[in-house]
Amino acid sequence: MRPLLLFLFMLTAGFINPLIAHPAWGLVIDADENIYFADIFHNGRGSIWKLHKNGKLELLLSDFHSHNVCLDSTGALVAAHGEGHNTLVRVVGNTVTDTLYTSWNYEEFNGGNCTYTNNGDIIFGISNYLWKITPEGRKSKLSDFKFEWNQTVFSDESGNVYAPDIGRDNGAVIKIDKNGAGSVIATNLISKLARKYDKHNDVLLGIGKDDKGWLYIAETAGKRIIKFNEEGVSETFYVSDGNWFPNGITFKNGAAYILEVKMDNGYEGPQIIKLSENGSKEVLFNYDNYIKNVSSMPDNNEKNEDKGIILITVFSSILMVIVISFFIVRKLGRPQRRIADQ
Repeated sequence: MRPLLLFLFMLTAGFINPLIAHPAWGLVIDADENIYFADIFHNGRGSIWKLHKNGKLELLLSDFHSHNVCLDSTGALVAAHGEGHNTLVRVVGNTVTDTLYTSWNYEEFNGGNCTYTNNGDIIFGISNYLWKITPEGRKSKLSDFKFEWNQTVFSDESGNVYAPDIGRDNGAVIKIDKNGAGSVIATNLISKLARKYDKHNDVLLGIGKDDKGWLYIAETAGKRIIKFNEEGVSETFYVSDGNWFPNGITFKNGAAYILEVKMDNGYEGPQIIKLSENGSKEVLFNYDNYIKNVSSMPDNNEKNEDKGIILITVFSSILMVIVISFFIVRKLGRPQRRIADQ
């Protein structure tokens, strides 16, 4: 991000942090159980990845700074670039098929903090409020509810919108219903540690919702996922191991999928954890291990090409020996015939 733009972002009443300070939280799964996730630490300014059900990783977008990913009503992927130009695109297969919205003015559309709803509305946060852009391009406030410091936004299948506010009540979650009414549904979500509170890193990130209506949010200070409901009941659902911390969560067929990264002592990841309904835990995917394994595997095409080169070389050598032998025999044979003739 250019220094001037970064400075302008920091002046927007603390509504968003500088975008580069936090990892991506976007994580969704389609009907075929392919996983899509955002990653701002690889391939230039970031990547959008597709982890196929068979375990193959595919790079869909590179140099694309996206914090969130969504699926539209047809199951197509939707993601926004949020640096410089703020551009929301639809991806079908591995091709960008539509530009849904674009603007160089982040106050008009903030791609760094947005989501896409089932009915095609774009919801984003900037200047202490949540805003909506309809499929026809009309922009308006989603609600008159004022935030102190918001960084993410989530929309459920019913059209309700949930967004954290780390500047209120030691970390709160706000619900904006379909009529635009805002209410605080959870408070005191940020862990209090022995060290001084760090407002840039002790934050609330990705939100998810399970089939039973429970909500979940990633809380970085406690390196945990918090489970809560709209009545204010909350508990720790998951704690990351070691130096990992969770930044996003989604659900599929009763299982929870958690996006994690390491940032305390150098960046590592992302990785995806799967928690099954029976309580079992599995590291479903780790970026660094995947890349290491892929780079160490022999390429069958290269092997075939090498075999071909070897065969051609051997054949050429044999042919050359035959040709040279032929000329040697001719050269040695001719004088002998001439001597005999004399």
